[in-house]
Amino acid sequence: YGSTKAWALDSADGTKTVFVRFKDNAGNVSSSFSDTVVLDTSGPSGSVLINAGAAFTKETNVTLTLSASDGAGVAQMRFSNDGASWSGWESYGASKTWGLPLTDGLKTVYVQFKDMLGNVSEVFSDTILLDTSPPSGTVMIEGGAIHTGTTSVTLTVSASDGSGSGVSEMAFGNDGSTWSSWEAYGSSKAWTLDSGDGTKTVFVRFKDNAGNVSSSFSDTIVLDTSGPSGSVLINGGAEATNDTDVSLTLSAYDGLGVSEMRFSND
Repeated sequence: YGSTKAWALDSADGTKTVFVRFKDNAGNVSSSFSDTVVLDTSGPSGSVLINAGAAFTKETNVTLTLSASDGAGVAQMRFSNDGASWSGWESYGASKTWGLPLTDGLKTVYVQFKDMLGNVSEVFSDTILLDTSPPSGTVMIEGGAIHTGTTSVTLTVSASDGSGSGVSEMAFGNDGSTWSSWEAYGSSKAWTLDSGDGTKTVFVRFKDNAGNVSSSFSDTIVLDTSGPSGSVLINGGAEATNDTDVSLTLSAYDGLGVSEMRFSND
């Protein structure tokens, strides 16, 4: 009999029971006595989500949602942006504010958990695309025409977001300060110019999937809804003629220029 004993538990994690019985000098054997212990040789299982599983972000500071479980209880966690350099161990929690590397691109955040017995988990990770740059783009009114005779025009739209999250929405305006509602990005748009003849400007701006809003892009066109002014003189303004063939003297003016003419006797 002694007060201590080195002993090997059965393998495989779980609750383990060790039994003991004693014999006295007269040969009497006791009933068995026991104690239990939880054998835990494995690190916690777990997961991490960046911004609740979002595909894109325009902010370098993100929120990590964490989940971990372990038979002995989860005690600590640590983080990394490259899987090699780690933050210090800290108390386990369900969320964590974390800073991504500053350059745009696909980012991975890694996490490890440690249980109450010191077992360290495997590495868990999640990815997100960091996109801090807005889209670029163009707009053309009536295919780039110089002038139009109607306020109802067609806008040709083009936008790109480089290697970012992609163009998602667009909005339009006639003055660069008042904008239409955001709508799904497309290559064309029916639009109404401000009334009143003269040079008109249409503005467009774009939003990408990460929420970055571009500066405004624009195109101009001259709106001319009024026909030319003009006059005609027959034979230089003569009051009478004895010949059916006459000479017409014509004069016309229009802000956009006069292009054609036609005639009638009735």
